[in-house]
Formats: sequence, C-alpha cells, structure tokens
Amino acid sequence: MLTTEEIILRILASLILGGAIGLERQYHDKPAGFATNTLICAGSAVFALLSIASAFNYGGDPARIAAQIVAGVGFLGAGSILREGNKISGLTTAAGIWIVAAVGMAAGYGEYLIAGVATVCVLILQLFLRKLMNSFDYVRLYDSLTIKCEPSPAIVDRINAVLKKNNAEVLKQDLFKDDGLLVIKLIVNMSKKSFSETFKELIEIKEIKSLDK
Repeated sequence: MLTTEEIILRILASLILGGAIGLERQYHDKPAGFATNTLICAGSAVFALLSIASAFNYGGDPARIAAQIVAGVGFLGAGSILREGNKISGLTTAAGIWIVAAVGMAAGYGEYLIAGVATVCVLILQLFLRKLMNSFDYVRLYDSLTIKCEPSPAIVDRINAVLKKNNAEVLKQDLFKDDGLLVIKLIVNMSKKSFSETFKELIEIKEIKSLDK
C-alpha cells in the first residue's frame, strides 16, 4: 500500500503539472484556464490513487476506475466544443482537457517521468508551435465577420468583391436588418494576411458603420 508521503507527493505533482498547463491557457484567455486544468489534473490523480487503494483493499482490477476517467473527461471536452455554421471552436480546449487528465492519471500512478515529459511537450506545443504556424501567411483559418452598414443595393456586391479580391472563401452569409442598418454575418476561410487586407479595405467603405470579428 502507498505511504501517506507518496500519496501527498502524487497529488502535489498533479497540482503543479496541471497548474503549469493551466497558467498557459489562462494567459491566452482560453475557456479552460488555470483552475479548470488544475482541478482536472488533480481529480484524475485522486481517482488513480483511489483505484490503487481499492484494488489493494478489496481486490479487483485497478484499471476499471481509470477507464471511467477517460470516459468522464470525454464529456467535459465535448461541452467545450461549439459550432457556429461551418466554424467549429473549442477542439483545442477539448484536447487540452483530455491530455491534462492523462497527466493527472500518470501522476496518480506514480509515473512521474511520463507526466513530466507530457507536460513539457504540451507547453512547447502551445507556446511555440502555435506561434510558428500563425507566422505563415498562407495558412488558411476559419473566422467570422459581422458588418453593419447602410442598406444599399450595391453594398453586398462591393463587400463580396473585396472578399474575392483577397482570396477569401465565404462559407456562410446571413443578412438581416437591425435598427435601420443592414447586418451581414460572414463565416470565411482565408489566410491571416488576407484577413488583414480585407479588414483594411472594408473599413474604408463609407457605407460600413462597424466591422467586428
């Protein structure tokens, strides 16, 4: 059976590793921040410890609780995924929740090397590779635009012409009136550079009163 010191060490390890990942998420203002990641990691470690204690005291397979951790975390991750038209957000957050739970389980089972290496890899991926990918102008991203403008027969054609000029692919377009203004909601697929150029050109159109991402 595990000693009290070992149990405390494993829980503390899960808190530290989960907190490290959570701090990075909190810094980038993600939905699952410091508290969420820390709690998930520590909770997974506690369940792992309970599975060990249960198997020692009552017999049975210690992997049964571990399997339920994976299933339970799946529900948490699914709750963070949102879909708006053809745009899906929250996949990275869901994947982060999944890996944080895995780190917590590793800490709970005393696999400190696995837990530590996994944490370092996650931080490297989130801190450096994301910035590297965003630096490539040709990488196309899904984004949304909300345009409020004066109603005009030609304004929609002008907006579409600007999008086409900058190689933006319109995936969805909704039009409606609000307080006397024409509101155009767009979901587009374009590169970072194209988005910047499109934004500059659209804001120069005098009929457009506001432009938001």
